[in-house]
Amino acid sequence: MKSKSIDEAKSMAKDKSLETGHKNEATYIIYCSRSEYFYVDTDSLIRLWERLIGYYKNGVYTAEK
Repeated sequence: MKSKSIDEAKSMAKDKSLETGHKNEATYIIYCSRSEYFYVDTDSLIRLWERLIGYYKNGVYTAEK
């Protein structure tokens, strides 16, 4: 889900977190400066970026293979 404003993204994140399929899951609002959109998602988008780029664990960068 993407939106142009932060207020709309907050509203979409709240609606998504109240859905029964996403209970007990973290909901993230991610801003992309290139497209200038806010993205609302659970872990799937975060994990996709970690797989493509790598991630930080305890301050140490780890690139996935």
